[in-house]
Amino acid sequence: MSLQTLPKGLLLDFGGVIVNSEKPANWQQLVADEFLALVGSEPMVSRDRLIADITAGAVAAGLWRNAMSRPRHPKELDQHTYAMDFIAADWPEDARKTMESHYQQLCYLVSSTKEHRELREGITELLAWCNQIGLPVAVVSNAMCGQVHRDYLAEQGLSDYFVAELYSDECELRKPNPDFLHLGAQALGLSAADCWYVGDHLDRDVLCGVRAGIGGNVLMPSPGSAKRPYTVEVTADLVVATPKELLNEMRKYSV
Repeated sequence: MSLQTLPKGLLLDFGGVIVNSEKPANWQQLVADEFLALVGSEPMVSRDRLIADITAGAVAAGLWRNAMSRPRHPKELDQHTYAMDFIAADWPEDARKTMESHYQQLCYLVSSTKEHRELREGITELLAWCNQIGLPVAVVSNAMCGQVHRDYLAEQGLSDYFVAELYSDECELRKPNPDFLHLGAQALGLSAADCWYVGDHLDRDVLCGVRAGIGGNVLMPSPGSAKRPYTVEVTADLVVATPKELLNEMRKYSV
């Protein structure tokens, strides 16, 4: 498809599009220490065991997420399952009960700590321009804990630029499930065909756009994106390096 006109709405991924992320080398230890401080004297495994299982859980969940780029309508891995099955599956029962009482806090800690986030070049200007011309924008993003992303956008003063923020843990489905983009478009009062979707992965984002019948599929590769384990037979309608470059392209269509 050749993009000829501006969309009626813009849907943005979070990681890789709004922000770039890097993993701190010691994030597992940071999570473990904060979680142990949170639970206090409640029954818990040792610090070393907790660090090891947080590490193993993250690896296992990453493999699961890669696999979930293959089904047509994948659901999201819920926080309870992540904490209880991917981390605490083999813990003593009293320690599992502690985890179950605090699994949401654990998932928030993991999501907020394992990624050091920085806004991508030009994202604030892109959002301000869309707001200026009356082009509605929504976030549609896979997330273990969408509240972390909400809090980050609020801290950066960007929340008001979005008509809606849709995160996979809250919607209980994940890209490349086309229903997710349909929900995002509906939040703008539009159809997917009226919107562009901007993501950083072919297998999760561009594929999702193709499945949903999105009006424009924009790929914005991120320097921090993990290498994908397999190829998919889809292509983007437009490839840009940064939000700044996307803004420059969109301005051409508005002339």
